[in-house]
Amino acid sequence: MTKRLFLSFLLLFLLSFLNGQNTLTKNSVKNDPGFINIISYGLDLPAGNMRDLYGYNFRFGIAPTYYFANSNFSIGFSADYIFGYKVKINPVSNLQTYDEQILNSGPGISSFNMSERGIVAGAFVSKVFPFKSHNLRTGIRIDFGPYFFSHWIHYKDDLGTIPQLEGEYRKGYDRLTGGFALKEFIGYQHLSQKSNVSFNAGFEFFQGFTKSFRLHNFSNASTDNEKKIDLLFGIKIGWILPIYIEKNPEEIYY
Repeated sequence: MTKRLFLSFLLLFLLSFLNGQNTLTKNSVKNDPGFINIISYGLDLPAGNMRDLYGYNFRFGIAPTYYFANSNFSIGFSADYIFGYKVKINPVSNLQTYDEQILNSGPGISSFNMSERGIVAGAFVSKVFPFKSHNLRTGIRIDFGPYFFSHWIHYKDDLGTIPQLEGEYRKGYDRLTGGFALKEFIGYQHLSQKSNVSFNAGFEFFQGFTKSFRLHNFSNASTDNEKKIDLLFGIKIGWILPIYIEKNPEEIYY
């Protein structure tokens, strides 16, 4: 999974580099209204209640964004897929033998692993504080917005022979959690007027006010009604694919 995401990110970077030769050599359109699409990759550390469940995680996301004419202000939507490989708890201990194996539906022992999965999606407003007056969209960028945040434990049953982790039974072990969240980003954005590379990079923060979406945890035969504070603190870099529209266009530059 990590290799496929990395290759996808590399491909999108190359497309960004080759994208829009006309746009990036015409200064007249740089502060016109238009869309940018940000393809991002990030690394996060958990805090709050999440720290008890997971280690660090990666994020891969997209963020279509609209810039208003002659403005450093924008609005957008972003969606990120979260994946990590360190799960600190063992929700399936009640299914395991003394040596932490699970007997399968046949005469043998099944092989499986646990990992972290999640999504975070929502809308944001953004403002760039430019270094130069003629390029309003290069400088310090700050984002803020409301989001939906969810995470769960993903089980991979290599042989497909563990009925206890299939269908409705899996819901008793995946610890699916989610709820409302806030996002903040602060970093540097470079929206080039003279080259083919545009990007941003900085620090991103999520504060999730979450609860369990499952009625019962099978591992300890309990009900989880606790309200949680799930936090992520991370770094993120994004490659930007811009599309600008002139006020009286004969062409759309991209």
